[in-house]
Amino acid sequence: MRGILWKSRGLSDLAKYRCLSHLSKEEKLDFIVLLETGKKDFSKAVLNNICGEQEYIWHRIKPHGRSSRGILLGINLEVFDIGSFDEGGFYVKC
Repeated sequence: MRGILWKSRGLSDLAKYRCLSHLSKEEKLDFIVLLETGKKDFSKAVLNNICGEQEYIWHRIKPHGRSSRGILLGINLEVFDIGSFDEGGFYVKC
């Protein structure tokens, strides 16, 4: 099982986005957790690029206020069988 937990502090920086995309493709990650994404929405093309075109399911908590800037969780469905997601103010469980 390979994964990454990254406090990204926003993905608007192109260098961070490219680094994450390259890392996920090279290491064939099974899960990706991004903290403090700072984005409300992600396009399907962006998410597919982040996960290296693998079959991922994505769940996100939108940023709200300055105390929580959002969480994005991606899980490879070829590796894990996900029954449900549970979220709180500062966490996501699956």
